Amino acid sequence: MPAQELQLRVERLDGEELVLDGLGLATAFFATEADESSFDALAGTGNPDRIELADVVTMNRTARARSPHRAWAGLIDAEAPWLAALDPGLDLIEAGAARWASIDGDELVAAALRATIGPGRGMAVATKLLHLKRPRLFPMLDRFVAELLGAGLADSGGEEARAATAAALMRTIRREGRRNLKELRGIQARLAKDGRKLSLVRIFDAVLWSAHPAAGLTGLRRTLSAGLRHD
Repeated sequence: MPAQELQLRVERLDGEELVLDGLGLATAFFATEADESSFDALAGTGNPDRIELADVVTMNRTARARSPHRAWAGLIDAEAPWLAALDPGLDLIEAGAARWASIDGDELVAAALRATIGPGRGMAVATKLLHLKRPRLFPMLDRFVAELLGAGLADSGGEEARAATAAALMRTIRREGRRNLKELRGIQARLAKDGRKLSLVRIFDAVLWSAHPAAGLTGLRRTLSAGLRHD
């Protein structure tokens, strides 16, 4: 697929539509994220069914997080049925409608968000940790991604409100990822040629992050226009 065709059209929570240079933004982002000790290289390599101290250490060391270990004390090495219920192969974007409905994917995702978002654990660090455990399922929902998707003050309110916002953002990313599936696969294939094997959801969240004006990337296309809803 020609590079000029690898643009993404993304409907925000407010109904506005983003037009993004998907390949350009992804290439610029991952140009500095390719070494073997990077967060992306380590995602999916730990214990699949428990949160361990090593996960928090890895997140803090490689994912620009500053999450104190004490904030995770109640989850480290604890039984996590909500995590074990998530098939490591489940892909937020690749999974078809029938499979997603049959496993009640929205509720599985929401349960994981409710379990990990808590005192001292905002949406950004919670989803970074969840991405580390399930890199094909969870995007990293930091402030840039949330704001670009129109969430406003995404990490405000109590724990339930923040988990609900995160769940809404994940539903949006799944919907828009499915709508841009062909383009995301094209970007994935281009990055793979450079030795970067990344999940579709990771590519999508990196594109969204990079498109935020505060990310500092210049010379790449990102426009906002009045768009129609795609029901």
